[in-house]
Amino acid sequence: MIRETWCKSALTISKLPGIEYSLNPYVGCQHACVYCYVPSVMHLKRDEWGKTVHAKVNIPSVLQKEIKKRSRGIVGISTSTDAYQPAEKSYELTRKCLTVLARHDWPVDILTKSDMVLRDIDILTRFSDVRVGFTIPTLNDKSRRLLEPHAPSIERRLSALRECGENGLRTYVFCGPLFPDVEKEGVKNCVDVFIDAGAEEIIIDSFHLKRGIWESMASVIPDEEKMIFEERIRGAVKLFSEFERHCRGRITLTRAFA
Repeated sequence: MIRETWCKSALTISKLPGIEYSLNPYVGCQHACVYCYVPSVMHLKRDEWGKTVHAKVNIPSVLQKEIKKRSRGIVGISTSTDAYQPAEKSYELTRKCLTVLARHDWPVDILTKSDMVLRDIDILTRFSDVRVGFTIPTLNDKSRRLLEPHAPSIERRLSALRECGENGLRTYVFCGPLFPDVEKEGVKNCVDVFIDAGAEEIIIDSFHLKRGIWESMASVIPDEEKMIFEERIRGAVKLFSEFERHCRGRITLTRAFA
């Protein structure tokens, strides 16, 4: 269900590293990732996550007025939603906001799980400073279907990553939260695949099991796999040194929130 809503502000001061402002055209996300931290942070009902999305239909016009009053800074798009979830196909709120930002040439950093971002290549190439990142926490699409039931496939994300780079955009992969199916022996393959797709940086992160997240995941994980999933989630940070080893001298590696 999509509900239309009106916002008073478009840009929020951000505490996230590397960005000054957050811009989220939607509240909620149709990708319905079972591990998403947003319901916990925003005190939303986790069992309703992904079922209802609020589209901020006036956000482009609010941004147009607000941008004239704010100090120029990096705008992070999709810090508490995915700006390219299915609703964007019809509402085009992200595209309209990008048009405003491009007109004033504000720096932009986009993080998404969707190849719909390719639709806006014509606008993104107008920016003098823009980065596009793709969340790819696993290369196993079976795991993706389990934990990110309505998000685009890993193959589509990798293809979009490559195409963004081919169009001259700076790109990165957010490999987080690192899925439990990624084992020590598979780290090199992850790094190789991301480099081959043209990523300039890999950002890694582990699961942060805020209230309700493990319970949400446990509801979709087969009973016989729950114990090993939980063990690997809690031990994922041990893989970071493997990422460092295989990235060294090849690609920039950053630990999220380090």
